[in-house]
Amino acid sequence: MTVNLAKNDRLRHLYLTGIKPTGKDIGFGTYGRVFEVECCGTVCAAKEVHPTLVQGVSPGEYNRLRKAFLTDCAQSMISLSHPNMVKLLGLYNPGGDSQLPILVMERMQENLTSLVEKCPNIPMVIKLSMLLDVSKGLWYLHCHDPPIVHKDLTPNNILLNNQMVAKISDLGIAKVIKTHGKNTKACSSRTMDFMGPETVAENSEYGPPLDVFSYGGVILHVVNQEWPKPQHYVVTDPKTKKMMALSEVERRQHHIEKLKGDPGDLANLMFQKK
Repeated sequence: MTVNLAKNDRLRHLYLTGIKPTGKDIGFGTYGRVFEVECCGTVCAAKEVHPTLVQGVSPGEYNRLRKAFLTDCAQSMISLSHPNMVKLLGLYNPGGDSQLPILVMERMQENLTSLVEKCPNIPMVIKLSMLLDVSKGLWYLHCHDPPIVHKDLTPNNILLNNQMVAKISDLGIAKVIKTHGKNTKACSSRTMDFMGPETVAENSEYGPPLDVFSYGGVILHVVNQEWPKPQHYVVTDPKTKKMMALSEVERRQHHIEKLKGDPGDLANLMFQKK
């Protein structure tokens, strides 16, 4: 299914012309491929939603997906302007096998996950600076009327520029794909490690606290420099030999304990509900 989106979209004013792919792949994320392009002589990043995430849907479902993608992702992102949000510059429709418009964004250097994995001893001042950047970006989103909820805040969606400034990316993509797409590949186990309990509750409504919960996981990841994999939901009581449920704090207690040797305010911040 290939559609000439630019002719039919009400948001055609967002489409960019003269985009030239450089042939360099930047990476492959949860939702698709990121590659380098040039726009007006400036090097930018282009994100293409993985085709498998939209394959197999009916024409009606595809139209709803495309509309949601344009309104929830493109239209909302391009209106945002904050130093700690990755700036969306516009849309790009290369034709061929592309089913959804490609997002063209400012070029960043790497994501938070790759930095933490390759640099074993990041100075605490740098860690705190990056965490402060993320909190500023979230504050900006949550202060909108109505508040904007990211819904998928993980170290993979926090990008860094060449000055180590952290910026939030992929706003709205998780909402669109998980609501309309039938392929569950987008929801990886590593993504679930940062999701709050309301994500698995039936008929739940998401609000800013969902992102705050995920931000607590980001704190653990950055300060401890390890992936904050939680324990299972239940354990065996050593006395009664019965299964008992763990709270979200208990599931992450091993990682929280490691924060004790670092600024205590971080641990206190993680237990705040708002």
